[in-house]
Amino acid sequence: MKKYIIYSLMLIAGAVSSCKKNFFDLTNPNQPTSASAALVLPSALSTSAALVNGSYTVYGYWMGYLSPAAGYAPSQTLLTYNFTTTDYQVWTGYYLNLANYDYVLKQTAGDKTQVYFNAIAQIMTAYGFEGLVDNYNNVPYTKAFQGSANLLPSYDKGPDIYADLIKRVDGAIAAINGADTKVAVSPSSADIVFGGDMTKWKKFANTLKLRLILRQSNTSNFGTISGGIASTATEGYLTADAGANPGFQNIDGKQSPFWNVYGYSQAGSTKSPATTAGAYAVGLFKSNNDPRGPLFYQPIGGDIIGNVFGAAVPVTASNFGNTTISGGSFISGKGLLKSPYMDAILFSAAESYFLQAEAKFRGLAVGTTSAEDLYNSGIKASFESAYVGYTGTTKTSNNTAADADAVTYYSQAKNNVNYAASSNKIQAIITQKYFALTGYNMFEAYNEYRRTGFPNPPASVASGAIGDGKLPSRIFYPDTEYSQNTANVGAEGTINQFTSKIFWAK
Repeated sequence: MKKYIIYSLMLIAGAVSSCKKNFFDLTNPNQPTSASAALVLPSALSTSAALVNGSYTVYGYWMGYLSPAAGYAPSQTLLTYNFTTTDYQVWTGYYLNLANYDYVLKQTAGDKTQVYFNAIAQIMTAYGFEGLVDNYNNVPYTKAFQGSANLLPSYDKGPDIYADLIKRVDGAIAAINGADTKVAVSPSSADIVFGGDMTKWKKFANTLKLRLILRQSNTSNFGTISGGIASTATEGYLTADAGANPGFQNIDGKQSPFWNVYGYSQAGSTKSPATTAGAYAVGLFKSNNDPRGPLFYQPIGGDIIGNVFGAAVPVTASNFGNTTISGGSFISGKGLLKSPYMDAILFSAAESYFLQAEAKFRGLAVGTTSAEDLYNSGIKASFESAYVGYTGTTKTSNNTAADADAVTYYSQAKNNVNYAASSNKIQAIITQKYFALTGYNMFEAYNEYRRTGFPNPPASVASGAIGDGKLPSRIFYPDTEYSQNTANVGAEGTINQFTSKIFWAK
C-alpha cells in the first residue's frame, strides 16, 4: 500500500484494517478511479459496521466480557498490557473508510438531487471520527483527505473535533429537513441500514449527537454544550436497532462481521476457539439473576462459567456466543451468534434509551418521559434485540417472553438493576448499558467505563502484568505515524497506556 494512502482520496472500495477480501471489493485501492455515491455508500456503511462489530476483541478482554480459553497459550502482550504501537490498531481501517465518506461528500456537494447521500455521509463521518478520537484523542481532522496537497497532516485537538462533529450532525439533520423532496434522489438500496428512510437517519443522527454531548459530561464546558440537545430534541431518538446488512452470505469474507470474528468459517471451523467467557461479566449476570447470561454465553452442564482474566490455569469456560452447527448448515438459535447473515449493529435501541435516561436524569431536554421509564425501556430493548435470541419478539408486541422476562428482571429490588432501588442512578444506567452492549459493541462499554468508572472490571491477574492493577486508558498511535508523520505525531508527546487519557475521560 502506498505511503500516506490513508490520507488520500484514492479509495473507492470498502476498506478494513486487514488485507482480506470483503463484501465490497470493487477495485484496486492503489489505482485511482471514480464511482457514484450510490456505489460507494454501501461499501462505507458496511465497513463502519465491521469496524465496530469485529475490531474490538481486546476491549472485550479489558472489560471483563472475555477471557482466554483453557488449552491455549494466550498472548503475554494481552495478559500483561505490555502492548506497543503495532498492537490493537484500527487507525488505518478508520481513515480508509472515512476517505470513502469524504469522497461521497465531495461528489455530492451542492447537488440538490444528492442531498440525502451527502447527509448520510456527514452523519457517518461524525460517527467514524468519534471512534478515532475515542481511541486516540487528538488525530488529523481538518487537514486530512487532502491527498498530495498535504501528505503529513497535523493533529486537531479532541475537543475541537467533537465540537465540529456536533455541527456536522446538526447540519445533516437540517439538510434532510430542507431537502426538495421532488428532486432529491432516495438512497434506496444503496442505504444498507435504513433503506433510504431519512426519518430514521435523523433519529440516528440525533442519537449520535446525544452520545457526543454526554461523552463530555466530565468537561468544564458540559453545561454549555448540553444545551445543544434542545435544538434537535423534537427529531426523536432511535427506538430500534440500526443494523447494516448488504446481503451477508455464508461465504468466507462475506459473512456478517461479528460472525466472521467469533463464529464459524464457511467450512464449519471455529473462528475464535481461544476466546471464551470472562468471569467478571458472567458473575454479574449470575448475581443479578439475569436471563441474558446463558443466551450470551454457552452453558456447560446447565451453568455459565467464566475465566478470570490472566489466570495461570484457566477453567474450561463457556463459549462466547451460542449457536448450533449441523451437517454444514448454520442453524439460528439463542445467543449472540445467530447466523452468518445477521445484521451488523451500528447503534442499538438499548443504547439509545440509556443515553436518554442519563440525559433525563441530568435534567437535559430529551422529552417528557421519565428517566426511570427510559431506563426500563433500555432493558426491554436489550431483551427484545435479535442478539439476545428470544423468538417471535417484535417491537410492537406487548406480551412477549422477552418483555415479560425484562419486567421480572428490572422489578427485582437490587442495586443497579431496579432503578428506584439503585443508590447511584448513573452507575445503574451505565451498568445496564454494559450488559446490553455485550459482544457487539465492547468498545462503547470501554468508553463508558473510562468516562464514568462503571462498572469497573478487575485488571489482569497474570504474572508480569503492568499498570499496578489499573486498566489501560488508551492504545498507542500506530507505528506508521511514527515512521511517516513523525513531527506531527511527535508533537503529541509521550503516550502512556495508563496515564494518557482521552479528553473526556474521568
